Amino acid sequence: SGQSALMYASDDGHAEVLWMLLDHDDVDINFVNGKGMTTLSYAIRNDDLETVRLLSERNDIIIEKDVEYSIHHKKFAALATILESQATYISTNDVSVEFKWFGKYLKHESAMNMLGVDLPVEVQDGNLVQRQDYSYSWASFMDVTLPVDVNVRLSCLKSILKLEKFAACSQELLRELAFARDKHGRQVNQITDAATRKYLNDRLFYCGRYEIFEGPPVHVSNTAVVVMAYDHGICTQLFQQHKNNHGNLDVNGFIKCNKVLGRVVTKSGTKKEKKLEIDMWQSEFQLWDKDSNGSLSEAEYLRYCAQHCGKKLKVAMKFMKNGDEYQLEIDNREDLDDSFVLSLLPSIGQSVFQANLNTLKIHGGYPMTEYPHVMVMPAADRSLEDIYLKERPGENERRILLQQVAEGLQHLHQNELVHGDVKKMNVVRVENRLKLIDLDAATNFKEPVGAKFSSGCLPPELFCKLNSDDELMFRKHWANEEEKNSGLWQKVKPKNDFVVKSFRQKQDKLPYALVTAHPSLDVWAFGALMYQMYSGEELVATDINQDVLDDKIEQAATWTQEKLKTRIHNKIRNGLVRDLLEKLLVVDPEDRITMDGVLEHSYFKVNTSGITDKVNEVIAKVVETNANVLRVDTKVDKVDRKLDCIIEFSNEHLKQLARAKQDIMRGVFEATEVVIPTSFVILSLDLTKSLPENRQEEIDSLFNFMCKKTIEFGKSVAKAMKSNSAIISSGDPMFLYLVDEVEGTPVIPSVSDISVYPIRIDTQSPQFLAVVAPFLQAGLYLLHGIKTVTALAKCIGISNPTDSAVVNAIKVLEATKNESSVMDFKVVHSTVQAGNESPRLVQRIRGAALRELEHFFNVNDPKKTYAGLHRTNTADGHALWTSRENTEKIISDKQPETLAMAQEQSSNFVLFYKQLLLVGKEKKVEGINSNKMQKKEDEDVEECA
Repeated sequence: SGQSALMYASDDGHAEVLWMLLDHDDVDINFVNGKGMTTLSYAIRNDDLETVRLLSERNDIIIEKDVEYSIHHKKFAALATILESQATYISTNDVSVEFKWFGKYLKHESAMNMLGVDLPVEVQDGNLVQRQDYSYSWASFMDVTLPVDVNVRLSCLKSILKLEKFAACSQELLRELAFARDKHGRQVNQITDAATRKYLNDRLFYCGRYEIFEGPPVHVSNTAVVVMAYDHGICTQLFQQHKNNHGNLDVNGFIKCNKVLGRVVTKSGTKKEKKLEIDMWQSEFQLWDKDSNGSLSEAEYLRYCAQHCGKKLKVAMKFMKNGDEYQLEIDNREDLDDSFVLSLLPSIGQSVFQANLNTLKIHGGYPMTEYPHVMVMPAADRSLEDIYLKERPGENERRILLQQVAEGLQHLHQNELVHGDVKKMNVVRVENRLKLIDLDAATNFKEPVGAKFSSGCLPPELFCKLNSDDELMFRKHWANEEEKNSGLWQKVKPKNDFVVKSFRQKQDKLPYALVTAHPSLDVWAFGALMYQMYSGEELVATDINQDVLDDKIEQAATWTQEKLKTRIHNKIRNGLVRDLLEKLLVVDPEDRITMDGVLEHSYFKVNTSGITDKVNEVIAKVVETNANVLRVDTKVDKVDRKLDCIIEFSNEHLKQLARAKQDIMRGVFEATEVVIPTSFVILSLDLTKSLPENRQEEIDSLFNFMCKKTIEFGKSVAKAMKSNSAIISSGDPMFLYLVDEVEGTPVIPSVSDISVYPIRIDTQSPQFLAVVAPFLQAGLYLLHGIKTVTALAKCIGISNPTDSAVVNAIKVLEATKNESSVMDFKVVHSTVQAGNESPRLVQRIRGAALRELEHFFNVNDPKKTYAGLHRTNTADGHALWTSRENTEKIISDKQPETLAMAQEQSSNFVLFYKQLLLVGKEKKVEGINSNKMQKKEDEDVEECA
């Protein structure tokens, strides 16, 4: 019959007989009958878990066939029982599907046996390395949506972390397990259950929440240590703070949360602009309100946060030594506008911060228990000090920077506060605006100043020369600090008989009268800051803490108006700057200008009326010739009559625009894969800095360069693709501008903007040309002819462009659109849709191209400012990039259409891109398992998606 005695016993459920038969050495436990069944298969078929356990615990059993049998016949309780034994099993199927069915049967032992052979990392030569054949068992096991018992999940995590083989790298293992990704690119700590996430976060992050950046602190002083971190708890805390009485988030709460997260930045503008912003956020809210009930649940809001900020926020954490200074920072921020002063973020209680200080290790070995007071603030990208030293701002940029500092000081003075420590290090840039920080020296009007200071920014009235009796009284006042706080004493002690009029206890007797807080103190400091930004040197030489050098303190204390005037005239060439400095750096505080007066000074009042009139003339001329231009080429769209109008779009217009981009970009990548701007153009000039002499001719030159260079790139790539030859790249410098896909114009930042755009490109690699060509063509295709001409004309200051210049430019643009070879690139889409014989290869090509483009933006625009453009989604997930003002919900039911392309062209294109983008990389990984390489490419593609 082909049946063994063991099989009969197993099929009939006779466990005793099985025991006796298994004691015989000649019994073959792995015998397979004519039906492909084994002894274990019969026990699995009958759900006889006792027999399954008995057989699977045998060391001589081969279980692979039986495991496949249990999966095929959905005998998942038996499968889990098998895995409880010492046997191990590596799945050849989709692990997440397997967990979906048998996860609820897993116990600690069976889960450990399965996970033990498929963790994302392994130990080789004492080091933790990525597992080459990882099949996502760990990520699937940790996924909260799959039916694994929470206690089993957590117990396995704890056991893995305690395994002897990982003892030397347990902390590294913890990070690898927490940040491992599933097959969709999601991190484990984001997809697991709340209890397990808390266990991970408590061991990964300070206070279970703050992921402090590796490396040294960003700032250290005698009284504070500042580090950067990711706050992983901010999104949940914001939801709890702003939820309504029903436990959900309405649209107003949604906007408040986004304001804290830095996604709502507009605070001024016309009524129309404000209404547009409100409409935009209402549309964004409706997009995430999946059940259309007018509110977001916590799960819905956290999904929103996961997409837009990864459910974390980059923050600055300031650990302070002195409790009184910490309290001043808190109190002084009350009622202040965060447009001018860096705000505080919601955080955990001070007691929680302090309870975890013992385990906090900061690079540099700082004793953090000495800094028990913690403030959490939005992360700034740079201080004014760094901006001045590293960005070397030009004339207009300096004016804008100084204006923002002056507005911040004006705001403080309007709230009857004096900052008291105005210097470049205490001004930071957040979301492209300068804000004041370090308010622990801020003082209410008429209160004494000098408890905390940087002497380099103090006016003469804050210094005093001591005689011998005065010095004795002074030393008596500071006696405790002289013994216990040598750093503070070095700061305040007499230098060449001069001291700052400082104090510890204002009621103590001092050899000088304390100076009361008055706006004139900040005015002098602002003058010193402005002087340095224009002269390149300090008004008085200072040390690393911006305190006056010992041998310069007399100079700081004894300025005369004549000396100041001579210094200013010797060092400052700009007449308006000299005039303003002479009103700021005044010895008599009563004669100093106010901050209101500063902002009304002609230095800040740049007259643009003449330019505006000329621009309006240009616009009027363009509008006048509009009808003629439309007859030249019917493809030119009508545009608004004014350059600064906010366009009102109908749904149909937006649908057509989305479809236009969709049709173009399908030729390169699936639209849903691209999360970076993909429409841009190139010009020969940086229009934020250069103004050509012959501007009338330059408009023709700009258009010819933009259009012809794009065609040249496209043809180079297409030719190389057809002939399987190399691309010849040009080394001429050029400038890349993003395209506003709704306005249909290149984005040209104004001189006043602090922007990395346009991006200068000095050399172009073949890889860059191959990747950028289709995007350049897409950018050209989306341009509106008249609007682009007008925008460029305005930018280069053309006072009266001729009709022929406008018409010729549009003709060149439209001819280029017709000649564009973007259709050649649509072959990628057709190849994927048609099921190419190597779809993974196409994914790898897509992944390599996306990585090349994404790397370009990461290097040149690390802050992802994208020239102020924002991504807005159509109803079916396709994206358009436009300005914040134009961003609104786009509703489109357009479905992608398959493009029929020739199979030969498909093969040539795939071969070309394989050799261009992949061969170099594959040479670098010779000797590495090819499966690992292919898996990595696939993961990168999914990660870009």
